[in-house]
Amino acid sequence: MKKLLPILLFFCGMAAQPCHSQDTLSNTSHKLIRKSSLIPIPLVFYTPETRLAGGGAVLYAFRFREQPDSVRPSQFQFGFAYTQNKQILFYLPFQVFLKNEQFNVFGELGYYRYIYRISGIGNETPEDKHEYYDAVYPRLRLNGVYQFRPKWYAGLRYWFDDYKIPKIDSAGILAQNQITGNKGGVISGAGPLLTFDSRDQIFYPTKGSIIEFELFFDQKALGSDFNFSRFSVDARTYISNNKNGVLALNAWLVSMHGDPPFQQLAKIGGPKKMRGYFEGRYRDKHLFMLQGEYRFPLFWRLGATVFGGAGNVAPAFSGLFSNELHFTYGAGLRLLLAKEDHINLRIDFGGNGEGHLFSYLTVGEAF
Repeated sequence: MKKLLPILLFFCGMAAQPCHSQDTLSNTSHKLIRKSSLIPIPLVFYTPETRLAGGGAVLYAFRFREQPDSVRPSQFQFGFAYTQNKQILFYLPFQVFLKNEQFNVFGELGYYRYIYRISGIGNETPEDKHEYYDAVYPRLRLNGVYQFRPKWYAGLRYWFDDYKIPKIDSAGILAQNQITGNKGGVISGAGPLLTFDSRDQIFYPTKGSIIEFELFFDQKALGSDFNFSRFSVDARTYISNNKNGVLALNAWLVSMHGDPPFQQLAKIGGPKKMRGYFEGRYRDKHLFMLQGEYRFPLFWRLGATVFGGAGNVAPAFSGLFSNELHFTYGAGLRLLLAKEDHINLRIDFGGNGEGHLFSYLTVGEAF
């Protein structure tokens, strides 16, 4: 757990409260856990969707008795955050490694009261007619993968959300009955995953690629209120030069069929996919996006980045190649928090073709 301490100390300073870690060796009678760590983590972050947010988390990391120290520790993290937009987030992400990392089970349990923004559906929705709505929902994310060849992983995914939308504007976009999901509903679906991962690092890759293929079926037979399917490919590659700079490239394709609720439509915007647009600024059944970023060191623990992206959405797959593209651009600073794993504090400023500029403060790279 020593690799995590620089991050924890940084957040302790941001939250102005003490922070301690405690390693505990389980006694010899314990049948499952060989070694564990329990660490409190104060949280501070900022995105356009939440504004300033704060809270705390407790990280529990452990290895099973038969696992050597070379195996990454399994982790459970319980967190809470409250945002300046009066959003409430309770979440329990987890990751469990079995059989020397050959099996990986990961996901999330959560409960959220969130405020979202919608400007309509389609690639040409007017920005000045957006509206906000509250959504309250429990969440379950469960994924299991098996490494069947070096760098290749296959498995299954199950997702569940139970959206409640307590109040909408009677004269707004969601009051139109033709928008599927405008009264909330249950999302319950499953499907296969296939991943290729040749990255040299997880948090700050300098070479290699990761490609995830997903098929997802949300069906009433699984307890959902909707019937739709989704195919997606998320590909990222990393190229280094002799000056320690890294060029990161990301292509993302989503194609949906059936009648998905508007919350599940493919979306442009947010802190990871085309920074510079509010999350969900454009949404529809089909999406294509390309973004790139050049990351380079400055001095000491400081680095910088410049980035840009282009993408669009469409009601039909063919429309992706004829619709107008939307562009984003920006730059940011990086502060190295954990040297061994190269985990950065990320401060980004992203703009878009509509003349807006958004700021982001969080930990870890966008992709």
